[in-house]
Amino acid sequence: MKQQVLIVDDEPELLLSISSGFEKNDRFQITTAHNGQKALDILSKIPMDLVVTDLRMPVMDGVELLAAMTESFPKVPNIVMTAFGTPVMEQQLKKAGTMEVLEKPLDIDALEQAINRALDLHEHRNDGLAGISLANFLQIVAMEQKTAALKVAHPNGKRGYLFFTEGKLIDAIYDNFIGEEAVFEMLTWDNVRLSMKKLAPPLPEPKIQSELMSLLLEAAHRKDTAMKERPLDLVKQEFIRIQQQKKKQQSLKGESKMAGIKELLKEMAGEMDGVLAIQVTGMDGITIALHNPTGTDVEAFSAKFAMVMKLVEKSIDSLQGMGDFEENLVQSQNAWILTRFITPQYYVGIAVSRDGTLGNVRLVAQRYLDQLRKSL
Repeated sequence: MKQQVLIVDDEPELLLSISSGFEKNDRFQITTAHNGQKALDILSKIPMDLVVTDLRMPVMDGVELLAAMTESFPKVPNIVMTAFGTPVMEQQLKKAGTMEVLEKPLDIDALEQAINRALDLHEHRNDGLAGISLANFLQIVAMEQKTAALKVAHPNGKRGYLFFTEGKLIDAIYDNFIGEEAVFEMLTWDNVRLSMKKLAPPLPEPKIQSELMSLLLEAAHRKDTAMKERPLDLVKQEFIRIQQQKKKQQSLKGESKMAGIKELLKEMAGEMDGVLAIQVTGMDGITIALHNPTGTDVEAFSAKFAMVMKLVEKSIDSLQGMGDFEENLVQSQNAWILTRFITPQYYVGIAVSRDGTLGNVRLVAQRYLDQLRKSL
C-alpha cells in the first residue's frame, strides 16, 4: 500500500506539476491542498504519513498549520518549502520538529529525495526505545550504573550521543556541541528515539564534571525559558520581518525608478521649446513623475486628461482601419497640451506655450518614448 503525502501550497501550477511528476511513483501517493485550513480538513479525514507545506498562503498560512498540527496531529512529520528562508527561520523550524526546509523554486528530484528521507525516518519511528523521556531514561541508566553509549535520535533526523561509565555521565556529542552543552541541547528534544549499546574500552576522557541531577534541572530551566518564545512564533516573526524588508526594498526601488523618470522629463524639457510642464501619468489619473519649471498649476490636469485619453482611445478603437491611438493635441488660447501613450497604462503629458515650437516638442517626445517605456 502506498504511503500518503499531503502537499500544501497556494500555487495551482506547482501543485499540478508535483502531482503530475509523482503520478507514477511506486512508493507514495500525493494529495494536495491550497491552504492550511484545507490541509487540516484532509488530515482529519485521511491518515497522512507526511505533510509538505509552503509557509506563505492565504486563509491559514504554513506556520499556523504547523502549530495546529503539533496540537492535533503531533505524530505526522513535516517538511517546509519556502522562497523566503533565512538561517534563523530554518533553525527555528527544525527546533519545532520540521524534518527539512526546502528552498523554492523546487527541484522535483530534490523534493522526491526529501520525501523519501522523511518517510524512511517515519517508517522506523518505533526503532529503539520509545515512549519514555530522555531525562527519565538518563536517570534509569545512572541508577543501574550502566557503562554504555546512548544514541539519541530526533524526529527530524538529528543524532546525538551520551556516554556513561558505571552510571556517571562522562561525555556527550551532538554536531558541534560537546560535553554539557550537548547534553542541554539534546534534553530540549521531544519525541526522541533511544538506542543503547555497551561501551567498550578505550573509554572517552571525562568532559562532564557536573552531577546528572544538576544537569537535568538546568536543562529544564532552559527549556522553560525557551518556551516563552516558541519556535513557530519566532518563525512567524522572521517571516513578517522578511515581508516588511521586501516591501521596503520595493518602495526604495520604486522611489529610485520615479527619480530616474523625473530626470528624463527634465532632459526632455531642456530640449523642447516653450515647455510649461511635463509629466508621466497613469490611466488611473495618478501622476508618478512631474517636471514643472514654470510652476504651472497642473493639479487638475492628471485626472482630467486620463479621462480624455480613455475617451479618445475608445473613439479611435470604434473607427475601423484607423490603427492604434498615438497622440492627442488640445489647443487653448495660451498653450498646447500634447499627450502620448508610453504604455497602455501610462502616458506622457506636455503643456507647451503658444510661443513654443510644437514640431520640436513632438520630435523630442517621440525620441524619448523608448527610454520612458524602459524606465516604467
